[in-house]
Amino acid sequence: MLDWIKYLPFSIKYKKAVSDVRGPYFSKPIKRKWLLGDNELMFSAPKPNSIYSLSHSGSKIERVNPINNNILEGCWETLYPGNERGPESDWLTQLFYFDAWFFVGPWFIGEQARLKVSGILNTAIESSNFYTGNLFHPKVFESAVANILDITYGYKRNGSGKLAHYRGPLNWKVIPISSCVESVVCDIHCIGNSSKDNPTLLRKVFFPISPTQFVCINFDFGGTEIYNDKIRSEPLFKLCDSIINSITLEVGEATKAEWGKVKATCTEMHVTNTFGELPWPIKYEKPSRSRNEFDVTPNQKKLAT
Repeated sequence: MLDWIKYLPFSIKYKKAVSDVRGPYFSKPIKRKWLLGDNELMFSAPKPNSIYSLSHSGSKIERVNPINNNILEGCWETLYPGNERGPESDWLTQLFYFDAWFFVGPWFIGEQARLKVSGILNTAIESSNFYTGNLFHPKVFESAVANILDITYGYKRNGSGKLAHYRGPLNWKVIPISSCVESVVCDIHCIGNSSKDNPTLLRKVFFPISPTQFVCINFDFGGTEIYNDKIRSEPLFKLCDSIINSITLEVGEATKAEWGKVKATCTEMHVTNTFGELPWPIKYEKPSRSRNEFDVTPNQKKLAT
């Protein structure tokens, strides 16, 4: 009965050892809507709130919200996935949504975990092979997902060593979000700071939204050790799964027409139900900027004639 006080988002002190973690404070889901071209994506998520404090131990997030703007037509912050060990990306990657929910321990001991979510729009650049393809084709879409995962995570190594910093995709699952468009849900494990047996988690939802664009919704578990910290990870999983399971896409007529063009020539319009783990880390050698060397040694056969 007194949970509203016991788990009030107010921090007096920080204590790591807890037996119970709860959040978000406003737990009732609220319907959200994104406008993507002539499509509407809907999902339910709780109202976010900050953790307040008089001792500088509070927490807050700078939110990004598209509100009623058409995401495919907006001007959003450009992100630069990947690192210096990999090639340039085939995609213009833009952040159009960011939010977070905090989880606290009892009696004002402060933040214990957080679930961060971001909405990313990926648009194929003109020099990319994906620019002339069609992401509504399942095989093209699968290749695009693998490509963006490789670019973002595949080239990163653990420090200066030879081991991968990430592994994935794991737990690949296909979820229909409309009568025609399917989404892919998969996990990326961050293992570079610990091990394969003790990873932190990024969960991702991908779906195509136009012939050259797809959306990625990222769920970041904020560094919580998902296997060794059940107290903190279980409420994160519960909230993450509830949001993903609420996602639906109302497809507009123009988008249906684009999808129909692919269906007219493709006998199998379903994304694969199985997708193996990618072989990370990837070795990348930057193209040489030096001029090609030519063999100037006289051709002995020609000289003999």
